[in-house]
Amino acid sequence: MSLTKLYKMNGDSNELVVTRTNISNLSNDKLSRLRAAMEKFMAVRDERGYGHIAGFHGTPDWYCWHYEKSFRNLILRARLFVAWHRAYLKWFEDHLRDHDPSVALCWWDWTSPLSHSEGKPKAYTDPTYTDPTGSTKPNPLLKFHMKVPAQGNPELPPSAALDRDTRRNPPGPLWRLPNPSKVQALYEIEDWGEFNDQLEDVHDGIHGWVGGDMGDPTTAAYDPIFWAHHCNIDRIWSIWQLQQGNPIPSNLLDVSLSPTPYTVRQILSIHDLGYEYATASSEVRL
Repeated sequence: MSLTKLYKMNGDSNELVVTRTNISNLSNDKLSRLRAAMEKFMAVRDERGYGHIAGFHGTPDWYCWHYEKSFRNLILRARLFVAWHRAYLKWFEDHLRDHDPSVALCWWDWTSPLSHSEGKPKAYTDPTYTDPTGSTKPNPLLKFHMKVPAQGNPELPPSAALDRDTRRNPPGPLWRLPNPSKVQALYEIEDWGEFNDQLEDVHDGIHGWVGGDMGDPTTAAYDPIFWAHHCNIDRIWSIWQLQQGNPIPSNLLDVSLSPTPYTVRQILSIHDLGYEYATASSEVRL
């Protein structure tokens, strides 16, 4: 059984609301703490660990809700891409914070001028970092060693297994990253299903741009940059909610977002989940 607390879901108004920040705006100290917590998280090899939770998305568990999903023995285009991933991010973040309650997930704004000039954030490409004790260590945001048995992956032959570091393609053309106008157009969409689908399309493009394991749903969540990418997707949804509300079909509100303990209804308010997003500000180059 996981020891992770469900922050803000116990009705305790004294629980702190943590702030998710643009990864490029973290101070060196906060980035070091995030990396140190991630390193500890990645070292856990049971159901509380990074590898186990990353495996919910693709191999070996295949819970991810993309496009279609079985629901009450029917295949529905239920449009719960953003809902499932919000629950997933929350579950992941709670386990990460078990190693340092002061940290939170961060987002990567791929529309920013910094991203359009440098590509992936340096936080995810630096080979090493200095931990809070002053020691130089490999950067855990650069890669993760996957160790997945072949029987958990229907795309692999029985003789195959994943036992290697995650990989990324060389940097793609920066002009292929979305411009701010692309995201701004999403905020104008009033229909829930159309918004969910259009945001998922933008999301797909980033996975393809990063490439490597991020370009394959089988392994995407093992790459540490996955979480910063999806944090930005969730941030965009939270801004859309402020403008458009929650026009989700009522028959979907009580759908379970397995394997997390949440239903759609329970993840509609990020404040109730215990986090918020920092307001946009100029990015700094670390």
